[in-house]
Amino acid sequence: MEKGHLPRHLLRAEWQLLRMTGDFDAAIRKPEVVRTLESSARARELRDQRRVAARADSKLRAAGDYDD
Repeated sequence: MEKGHLPRHLLRAEWQLLRMTGDFDAAIRKPEVVRTLESSARARELRDQRRVAARADSKLRAAGDYDD
């Protein structure tokens, strides 16, 4: 995920994934809330990418198909 502003619907999705309470529309007006949600979304995507890469790597290693 590139560093930039995320669309509002992705910020709302991150808000829900973090199980945040309160009024999203009021909170999103604060720049620190937007930065927090964007940072969380980037971190979540990086974790997911690493998890997928590790899963694929473990399958290759289990099959004995790897070059080290």
